Amino acid sequence: MPADMPSVNRVASLLRRPREVALLGVLLCAATLWQPALAAPLESYDDTANCIAVMEVTADDLAHQVKVGDKARESELRIELVRAAALVGRVYFDGMRDEQAAKASLSAARERQKTWDAARRNGVHGACLKRADAELASASRTERFIVGRVAEGRMRRMLAGPQ
Repeated sequence: MPADMPSVNRVASLLRRPREVALLGVLLCAATLWQPALAAPLESYDDTANCIAVMEVTADDLAHQVKVGDKARESELRIELVRAAALVGRVYFDGMRDEQAAKASLSAARERQKTWDAARRNGVHGACLKRADAELASASRTERFIVGRVAEGRMRRMLAGPQ
């Protein structure tokens, strides 16, 4: 019995925080609902990393504009972050669960894009937006809720930082 006490204490601690319990429940439900048909090939991970990297640049630019006073850009920022979160969620549920590998893929995508011209960057961004919109259109209500929460948290962090 004493060996089980730490896990019992952790569960009891969680139960005292209903917000965290609710979020955990939503995430567990989403994980069971959003199952991949087949694991995605490695190329699609790289394609998604390219999308996330391009969308990061756009989101950073929009966040800067909002922080210097252009509040009208806030809704664009929110939409960009929701789309990016949808793509991240899809890759996660398609099997990319290794955080270090995901970070390395994203870092490599950022490096690749340093050599891209504006036309290529805009073309990739447009294709990524279509892909994200399709992902959101096929998502369940629960999945869209989770994606929205992730995007809102990211937006708060982006707008809270220094200008």
